[in-house]
Amino acid sequence: MIISLKKRVALATLFILIFTTSLFSNGFIYDGDKNVILDKAIVKMKQMGDELYQKTAVTTVLVVRKHLDKKEFLSLKNKYLKTAKKPFVLWIFSKTYMDRKNIGINQMFNSPELDKKFDKDSLFSPFTGTFTRIISVHKSKVDPTSAAFINGYGDLVDMLASSYGIKLKSSIGNGSHIMTDIIRIFFYGMLLLVLLKFLYMKFKRKA
Repeated sequence: MIISLKKRVALATLFILIFTTSLFSNGFIYDGDKNVILDKAIVKMKQMGDELYQKTAVTTVLVVRKHLDKKEFLSLKNKYLKTAKKPFVLWIFSKTYMDRKNIGINQMFNSPELDKKFDKDSLFSPFTGTFTRIISVHKSKVDPTSAAFINGYGDLVDMLASSYGIKLKSSIGNGSHIMTDIIRIFFYGMLLLVLLKFLYMKFKRKA
């Protein structure tokens, strides 16, 4: 079957329109180094981010690096603050920052329209934050970064969706909070056991 030139042009035009539409309607923009977040975690976050965008027009930009210096951080920040489609949330994370070997950077920015649409403290609070509660467990044999991002990002998009009066079908729901609560209880339980053992040994020596 021979396709006429006009039909070829029409099909090519349709393909370009479909491709560009899907490209620019992407509500989840991920700019990350390899092997920091697992691919399956990125896929899940993209699913949630794209649904959020389709229902609220909110774009989420996630920048993840193994290491950043101050110049690189400011460059990435300024780049996305200027180019991200409003309304947007920009999240920049790096495992290490400048000359610090064990301390990274974790910053979130947003366009003015979203100032009261979500609570950063509920994400990043050292003791109760959905993201921080997992990422701070350094002694885990498994890198907690992917789990932390799934939980933190899931909480972020749920808060944004709720502020618009909608629910996301792709949401991970309360599962993120349950998992982080379990990890928190285990972590602090281990600290309590270490403290009790220390006190026991101290009093045993005095006896």
